[in-house]
Amino acid sequence: METAEKDEVPVEKSEDTGNNLERLPEGCISDILSLTTPADVCRSSLVSTLFKSAADSDAVWEKFLPADYQDIISRAFYPFSSAATTTSKKKLYYRLSDDPLLIDDGLKSIQLEKSSGKKCIMLGAKELAIVWGDTPQYWFYRGCPDSRFAEVAELRCVWWFDIRGKLEIQMLSPNTFYLAYLVLKIRDRAYGFDEPIKAKVEVGGHTSQEKLIYLSACSDNDPPDQVSEAEYFARDRGDGWMEVGIGHFYNEGGDYEGGEVHMSVTETERLGAKRGLIIQEKKLWAKLHRSSNNISNRSINLGRTIKVQSISDQSNVEDKVSQHDVDPTEL
Repeated sequence: METAEKDEVPVEKSEDTGNNLERLPEGCISDILSLTTPADVCRSSLVSTLFKSAADSDAVWEKFLPADYQDIISRAFYPFSSAATTTSKKKLYYRLSDDPLLIDDGLKSIQLEKSSGKKCIMLGAKELAIVWGDTPQYWFYRGCPDSRFAEVAELRCVWWFDIRGKLEIQMLSPNTFYLAYLVLKIRDRAYGFDEPIKAKVEVGGHTSQEKLIYLSACSDNDPPDQVSEAEYFARDRGDGWMEVGIGHFYNEGGDYEGGEVHMSVTETERLGAKRGLIIQEKKLWAKLHRSSNNISNRSINLGRTIKVQSISDQSNVEDKVSQHDVDPTEL
């Protein structure tokens, strides 16, 4: 019996991957990079000078900016300078990711999640609906040097505790998982927050999540069952403020004209006296999901396969930073 031999398909081999890369037009590389993430682009800029040039181009970074970034800039509380609006799109991206931008008369703040470009929104205390919030006997507003907003809300004393916030869904990034937080401080003589209170997030009129949370921090003296559920307690952020998660939801995007996200934190049943709480904001923070199309560790098929090697060794990255002017915190 004769043995059939399989025909082997000849594979073109290149002795110099770098030469293959240099054959690609810069515009083609820019198109490829724009399909990844900002973090991937920063890593890829270390591959070669051609990649760095493509990675710094406006064609790439404009894809990472929100589609409505010009509208966002027009709503800035402190107007952008003409130089800031005409600068490179990469610099504009980092301006919006490094420094939260106050918008809508300073009542909201927006920031891009640095590694993904997703929009994160903060609602200042004056933008929240606080029951009895307009009665100085119960709540009052004052400036606070470590707050991003001009004023925070401080609780004098209430029995009926009800804080609500809402935001148009269209302001959020589509296809994004969001976490909602309440950002606060507890004064030394505060009381009334040892018991859990209700937190709820509603999207488009439907409840996304409802749970019990604690506005106080979890301590080592708490019962083991409470310590094991520390996610329901406020945690120290390291900047003088605490935050507690009040819910999460996935924003699919699409036509949500008129749709809103509603967030509430309430305690209206036990009606115990409460005092000593300071509210800075409610925030919606985009949670990063690692993309599978990471250009720094996979092959790209463009007729033939060109392998873009991953720079995984930290010492190599640090050696190349000085050559390519890349911030290692971007990686």
